[in-house]
Amino acid sequence: MTPDEAVEAVAAQLAKPEAAFTPGLGAGHSGAALALAVLAGEDPALRRAAHGQLAAAVKAPGAMRGGGLYSGAAAVAFAARTMARGPGEYRGLLDALTPRVAETAAGRVAALRADLAAGAGLRAHTFDTVSGAAGLGRLLLALDPHGPALADLLAALVDLAAPTGEPLPRWWTAGGPGLPGADPDHPRGHVNLGLAHGIPGPLALLSLARLHDVRVPGHDEAIEALALGLTAHRLPTGGWPMTVPVEDVESGRPPADAPTRAAWCYGTPGAARALHLAGTALARDDWRTTAVTALAATLADPATWHLSGPGLCHGTAGLLRITRRMAEDAASLAAHLPALTATTTRDLTAALAVGEPATLLEGTAGAALALHPADGSWDACLLLS
Repeated sequence: MTPDEAVEAVAAQLAKPEAAFTPGLGAGHSGAALALAVLAGEDPALRRAAHGQLAAAVKAPGAMRGGGLYSGAAAVAFAARTMARGPGEYRGLLDALTPRVAETAAGRVAALRADLAAGAGLRAHTFDTVSGAAGLGRLLLALDPHGPALADLLAALVDLAAPTGEPLPRWWTAGGPGLPGADPDHPRGHVNLGLAHGIPGPLALLSLARLHDVRVPGHDEAIEALALGLTAHRLPTGGWPMTVPVEDVESGRPPADAPTRAAWCYGTPGAARALHLAGTALARDDWRTTAVTALAATLADPATWHLSGPGLCHGTAGLLRITRRMAEDAASLAAHLPALTATTTRDLTAALAVGEPATLLEGTAGAALALHPADGSWDACLLLS
């Protein structure tokens, strides 16, 4: 298939009413609605199908409940906000959902502050992109940028970045990555360097807020602290590991044989994009250069990618989208786009052949979005813009 043919095949798959069954953004009706709206262009049939998916998301059980960016009311609101072509479209729905999102964000902020006060490590869902404050903050930046909910959330992230006087930062995570309890591989916890579940999420949000002229006291200092914390954990090769155990942080040594991947969720590309945004926000060319150099080195060595399928989360589409975003400011990265496009198209074609689901985060819908030529704010759900 060509890229256009693959995108058309995904759009046709998404337009079927049975394409998604949950209200969520990552793998449900909200994500299907968003993807269809972006892929539709001026096609009225696909626009109607997108609206139908959004209506299904609103009616699904749990659609109006609190949750992270990828579930409940926040997922529906993000889809509707991205789909709206004018200030009045979906206005009633967004007006109803915004207070719910703000309330959920306040709950995450309270949990984050409780974790910080306890000093026993954070729970990722309090601060990260997928479930925590960073993702909800990006939605509030679109829905109510000057409201009290976003200001309080940003203030909590400023607190998160406060210095400790020790090698271990305030943003270390209890347990292991993706696990709520004890992890034998991380007996004392870890620092998480993935854009999906680690500190690059708060760094990206603070930077994006700054770029939108939304600031709270200590904002710039927090961006600098988190950016320096992120760069402190680079590997000798110049990229980033997925996580670093607490013991290695305290000793100041890089982890031996650190697992990594060239993905959005974990690895150099997501961390590099967060650092690049920070450099743009504070006019730090050194950070921007570090980010571009790290991504370029990763792109030059496909043997280190360790990606799975065509998806946005841990597949080739996420790498493609990050590279496309960073190439907007770093022309040297544009040379990698044709090969990345071909790789993502190949992976998407294979996924379509075996009937993989048309979901946004891990499935074919996200890959189609990465291949689609239209720019736009849909990748704000990944904190890339």
